[in-house]
Amino acid sequence: MSYAMSKRPLIHCCRRGRTAIIVAGVAAGLGLSAASLAAEPVRPNLTPKLQGLLKKEMIQVELAMHEVYSAIIQGRHDVVAEKGQAIHDSFILSQSLTDEDRQDLKNAVPAEFLEMDGYLHELSASLAEAGDAEDTARQVELYAQMTESCVACHSAYVTDRFEGLEGADVPDDWGTAPAEQEGDSEG
Repeated sequence: MSYAMSKRPLIHCCRRGRTAIIVAGVAAGLGLSAASLAAEPVRPNLTPKLQGLLKKEMIQVELAMHEVYSAIIQGRHDVVAEKGQAIHDSFILSQSLTDEDRQDLKNAVPAEFLEMDGYLHELSASLAEAGDAEDTARQVELYAQMTESCVACHSAYVTDRFEGLEGADVPDDWGTAPAEQEGDSEG
């Protein structure tokens, strides 16, 4: 009798567990398919001029990020502020593009690419402020978010150059502004 009584809750529990596994599997499958659809290199769609400008911007960002890291761990707040501002100022849409270049860029890349790039530059402005405020903890936090943003963008849009990031399991919130994350969860 006690076996029969304990068997019923066990079966019910297993059914719930099986359902949870199926739901999780479907959700994971949808997530993987959505990620693979989003992961399309943008470089082939860019004009040679835009390819050059983006490459130049990314090299500037990478070099500045290296310098920021050293400055944070050495407590050189002025360098953090300076390099954070330099990253902010390298934003491609802030550069002297012709109207045609701007239109070519918007036609060549998904809106999410531009949003991710814009978010990186917002973070860098905040990093510059944290440097000015000599707020080391905030500098470390922002540097980590900037790194996440770079990885998210490269794993979605630059896998033709960074093959090691193709299919990377990158959290959905990496590279997106908090307001966009909230909008995604509400919609």
